[in-house]
Amino acid sequence: MRFKGLLILLFSVALAPCFAQPVLNRSITMNVNGQRLGSVLQLMEERGKFNFSYNSNLIAKDSLVNIHVANQTVREALNQLLSNRFEYREAGNYVILRYAPYQLSLVTDKFLNEDQACTVSGYIVNERNGQKLENASVYCGRTLESALTDAGGHFEIRVKSENQPVTLTVSKENYRDTSVTFLSDIKVTDVNPKTKSNNFHYQAGDLSKLEATGVGKLFVSSKQKIQSLNLGGLITQAPFQASLVPGLSTHGSLSGQVVNAISLNLIGGYNAGVDGTEIGIFNLDKSNVKSFQLGVLFNTVGGSVEGVQIGGVFNEVLTDVSAFQFGGAFNTVNGNVSGVQMAVGFNESNKLDGVQVAALNIAHGNVSGVQFGEMNIAEKKFDGVQLSGLFNYAQNLRGIQLGFINASDTSSGVSIGFINLVRNGYHKLVATTNETTDLTLLYKTGTPWLYNVFIAGANFSSKNKLFAYGWGYGNELPVFKFLAFNTEATVRYLNQGNGRYLNLLYRLDETVNIKLSRSFSIMAGPSLNFYYTDQKNPVSGYAFVANQANHHPTNNPKYSRWIGWTVGISIF
Repeated sequence: MRFKGLLILLFSVALAPCFAQPVLNRSITMNVNGQRLGSVLQLMEERGKFNFSYNSNLIAKDSLVNIHVANQTVREALNQLLSNRFEYREAGNYVILRYAPYQLSLVTDKFLNEDQACTVSGYIVNERNGQKLENASVYCGRTLESALTDAGGHFEIRVKSENQPVTLTVSKENYRDTSVTFLSDIKVTDVNPKTKSNNFHYQAGDLSKLEATGVGKLFVSSKQKIQSLNLGGLITQAPFQASLVPGLSTHGSLSGQVVNAISLNLIGGYNAGVDGTEIGIFNLDKSNVKSFQLGVLFNTVGGSVEGVQIGGVFNEVLTDVSAFQFGGAFNTVNGNVSGVQMAVGFNESNKLDGVQVAALNIAHGNVSGVQFGEMNIAEKKFDGVQLSGLFNYAQNLRGIQLGFINASDTSSGVSIGFINLVRNGYHKLVATTNETTDLTLLYKTGTPWLYNVFIAGANFSSKNKLFAYGWGYGNELPVFKFLAFNTEATVRYLNQGNGRYLNLLYRLDETVNIKLSRSFSIMAGPSLNFYYTDQKNPVSGYAFVANQANHHPTNNPKYSRWIGWTVGISIF
């Protein structure tokens, strides 16, 4: 008996997930007085172990509410909390709150039953006052035929019956859904309004994003927008769709509520989403796209993209991308990218975990990966490689920048370029003297590990004038808090009275840096100098470096070398 009881217990535990209780039927206990509605909904999520999905503009989250329930269902608790003004739908572990304070009904004036089809016409009215309702959606979930009521609330719909019962569902914004079933010429009303065709399910989240885009406003018809407004997240699946343009498709005006395995669009198509393959001149999808999508001109997706997406001109995705994405001109992703973005013009994303290749790459969030282009911008933490021909920027650099100009706000990484700027990094203004110039000013910017050096110097003697301009790299190696070694490799152009000649001084300085305060230090050290000049004769009143003492000539008269020195102070 004990063994049998143990087996029963084990089977019960194993089978428990198969009989998981619907969210709306779960028991919940709450005793709340004078709390914000938003906080109460969050508490209900925690205790019921589910999530809400709703339009925050339709729920006054700051209003104060009371609720007292003990071991009652989530549905009963919501009825008390929201005063029966909302309709509830389940989507996985989500409860969708749809604002629906009114009830509608279907009044039939004609029902014609033929061999394989039936025609139904009638009116949709407000159940409370009999007002006839315009732009209500009437549809058959099994066959996907649909109609909208006219200004007088009238509709007519022809449905393929195939000798099966026909169920029509009516949906309208701010009204509770109502279903009516027709069997031959017998009408059965008062069907449970919660009942839906098995083909449909509710999808959590906002599915109206695409219609607010520029292409959505241009290509989605007002009739389709009304259907989307009435049906919201009510989605079904189909194996195939073919369309000429949005609105002229095998799914008619319900195309925006259907996820297709294959979608072929001669010019353009409008779907709820794709779970397979979609090809068209342009493609519009309200929700997610998986596997493969090709738009000869463009693709616009309101949900996420997984797989491969190719747009001849551009791709626009309003949530996340986990895919290879190629756009002829540009790719723009409002959410995160995990994969590869390639375009001729520009790529834009939020967080990037992958590769961006384009003339301009922009990541508004953190980046872990590679940006390759003429200009790369990472607006937050960057951990990877930025490789550009012109400009790189990262707010918080933790990786490597290679470009002509590199900029960051903070840096614990490496920037290699002609100009490296770190706004909150290493900044020094140094005044030095050496064996060649009486006064040289050096501006150092970057990080202690690697910084740029910009140089301007001169001799001011009327008989020994000299002007020097240069650039280079440096490194500061700390030894103690007050002591560091600086190694700097620079190149300087020396003007000896005639700018037509090329006089280049390559200099390697090694100095000891003694920090007397946070903003003041002194330094000194030796230098190794290599000098090239094609100026053969001095100019009166100007120095002629090649003739200075301690220079060692080489086999080429244009080159010389010597050991020099540097002494200076850093003033910040």
